[in-house]
Amino acid sequence: MMKLQFLAIAALFVLLTSIFGCGVRGPGDRFIDAPFDPDREEIELRIGEVLRSSDLRLGGTQEYFIGPGDEIAITLVGRPDILGEDLRQEKFIVTVTDSPMITLPLIGALKVHGKTAQQLQEDLKAAYSTFVNNPVPVVTIENYHYNSVTVLGSVREPGRYPVEFGDTVIDAIFLAKGLTFGGRSENQPPGRYLKVYREKVSRQQRSDLSTEELLDRFLEEDDMILPREEIIIPIEEFIISGDLQYNIPLQPNDIVFIPGAGTVMVHGDVKKAGVVFLGPSLRTLGQVLTERGGLQYRASSHIEVVRTLPDGRQVGWFVNGRDILARRTEDILLVDNDQVFVYRHPIRNVLDSIGNIFSASVNTGISGTYNPIAP
Repeated sequence: MMKLQFLAIAALFVLLTSIFGCGVRGPGDRFIDAPFDPDREEIELRIGEVLRSSDLRLGGTQEYFIGPGDEIAITLVGRPDILGEDLRQEKFIVTVTDSPMITLPLIGALKVHGKTAQQLQEDLKAAYSTFVNNPVPVVTIENYHYNSVTVLGSVREPGRYPVEFGDTVIDAIFLAKGLTFGGRSENQPPGRYLKVYREKVSRQQRSDLSTEELLDRFLEEDDMILPREEIIIPIEEFIISGDLQYNIPLQPNDIVFIPGAGTVMVHGDVKKAGVVFLGPSLRTLGQVLTERGGLQYRASSHIEVVRTLPDGRQVGWFVNGRDILARRTEDILLVDNDQVFVYRHPIRNVLDSIGNIFSASVNTGISGTYNPIAP
């Protein structure tokens, strides 16, 4: 009897000490700064510029500049004999190569790279007027090979896909069979942002300007050659929330890259320690702790987050995990390769041990006094 009273008094003492002492801060306790997060106003401003300037914007003037791999058909109305020996051949079919020139009967080499079908028709009319009175050339593009995009990253089928005029980023993701959102049977889920890498110069500019002019006007910044610009799109707002302002039209040779979310390793006194895959809707410390089942009772409220910086150095911060889970303080963002250490609180650990002993004693007493098969 005395032993039970002692245990009860000890438990009460430890409980009060734990309640008033659990707020003790850890050594070097600092609240973590949020990781790099592109300014939303800047992102929306850039998206607006893309929508206004895109050559492929819906409802706008859509021009296609001929490039490598395109298959074009050339017809001289009323004069099929000029384009081939077979009089039944009405079209001269040619596949454009990396060379900017094609060779045609009578007129020889003619530049096609960076030309629209209309511009090429005008060039053909001028060239054939030497041999034909008032020629009427017709140019059609049979296969838009150059109008394709590359989709990489956290999609089910990465690859290069042909697109049509007016196709948008969501069309590219559908062509790649959608995003991977994790799970045992899928790849790494996507991160917070997808990125579109777009050529800074059009095919026409690339054909018309010299290398020096391209470098001076478009490609060179701070003595570095940057042939593409980066357009950042937040995945949660775009894909999950359905904000279509981010569904920008594609341009030929775009690269749509969906980076993987990365992982966070959780150590220590959580219900289920282990690796957590981050994602568009799973990226904060509170969400990661919840995904791991929450804190054990014996865990300290002050949790250390260790981050590896780009230069290889590691830095650590302490934050109050229970305040975050209870929404008493602002949650923090985690990034790839962060490590979360949940340490054991000494007083909570003692109280937890006493509770386990008391629970075991109660269970033992019950099993000793109750025997269902006793007479």
